[in-house]
Amino acid sequence: MADISQSASRSSIAEYLRHVQGLDPASADQEAGVIIDNFERMKAMGYIKGWCFDEGGHLDLIPTDEMAHLLGEEQ
Repeated sequence: MADISQSASRSSIAEYLRHVQGLDPASADQEAGVIIDNFERMKAMGYIKGWCFDEGGHLDLIPTDEMAHLLGEEQ
């Protein structure tokens, strides 16, 4: 997964927010945009290399190799 930039789109994150938090479509889309903006900042700072939904259907961040090493995770 070293080349992942993202795998959860704004629309899929908005759908997740509608389901999990009960947001209306407009609010969910707006919140999804904020989330992706924050993820993009984290990516630019070298903390993450992407984001996706895990096997349990939860939104998950994919740390860079350096961050995974610092966190004691094996990639």
